[in-house]
Amino acid sequence: MGRSEPARILRFAAIGGLSTLIYAVGTLALSGRFGLSAAIGSVVAYGAGAVFSYCGHRFVTFMSDGAVGFELARFACATAVGFLLSVGLASILTDLGGLSPSIPVTLASVLVPVLNFVLLRKFVFVGSDPISSSDPLYLEGGSR
Repeated sequence: MGRSEPARILRFAAIGGLSTLIYAVGTLALSGRFGLSAAIGSVVAYGAGAVFSYCGHRFVTFMSDGAVGFELARFACATAVGFLLSVGLASILTDLGGLSPSIPVTLASVLVPVLNFVLLRKFVFVGSDPISSSDPLYLEGGSR
């Protein structure tokens, strides 16, 4: 697959799907079988999924050759947004609301990937595509 947008979306779906699966299975296993709270299980599982996600999206989805430090710092920020959403959903809906852990996991498994694609495409792996100064996220004089 090349660098076309449909190919990129398919690669994103594959890497994101596996990353989401790592998060979902990890959270459910840790909060169910191992007795951790849904929030703690979510933290641990999200971290494992994030490591896989960075590597997969950098090398497979966006085929980026940008500066690792630049992208890693931005990836951490983008991941933090999804992380806070996932943990917030688990804390509020399960730990406080008493709902099954599958409810916040399902919600996070839909909302976080959509948010991640936008953030990774426009904020993290900006060096993977030609970018123009008309792009609102283009940093004048910034390195890619």
